[in-house]
Amino acid sequence: MSILNRCLVSLCRNQSRFRPVGVMKMTSSSKVTARKLEGKVAVVTGSTDGIGLAIAKRLAEDGAHVVVSSRRQENVDRAVKTLTSENLDVPGTICHIGNAEERKNLLATITNNDELHNLGLSLTPMKRFGEPHECAGAASFLCSDDASFITGETIVVAGGMDSRL
Repeated sequence: MSILNRCLVSLCRNQSRFRPVGVMKMTSSSKVTARKLEGKVAVVTGSTDGIGLAIAKRLAEDGAHVVVSSRRQENVDRAVKTLTSENLDVPGTICHIGNAEERKNLLATITNNDELHNLGLSLTPMKRFGEPHECAGAASFLCSDDASFITGETIVVAGGMDSRL
């Protein structure tokens, strides 16, 4: 992203009076009508309460197939019940992320579920240069109210490749 583009993104995010025409304002409390994550799989660890649960809920609302997990089955059951009560179809499983066997079981939950398995799960870098429209999505996100709590951060858009900033 060029210096000019970074400045425009900064102006767009921080100075509402400089918001360019055509940038849609959307708050995180708004109901999302576009299912921009349709066909994507999201495994959210530690997702049965607080920020993790809010992330799982938002990803599911945006159309992703979400799997929630926690160390305790009762927490998983409570989170699944909460999300199901909001008409979100979200399975869950126990997983202590520090336990190698439980991490394997978490991935097995995904690969054994035909619907999730058919969507594909990529854990490897893309090994290609990004296209301009792929970088534009990050800039659009940073201009939106969804990024209202992000300040002074470096967002790397590199397709999983190592970056050297």
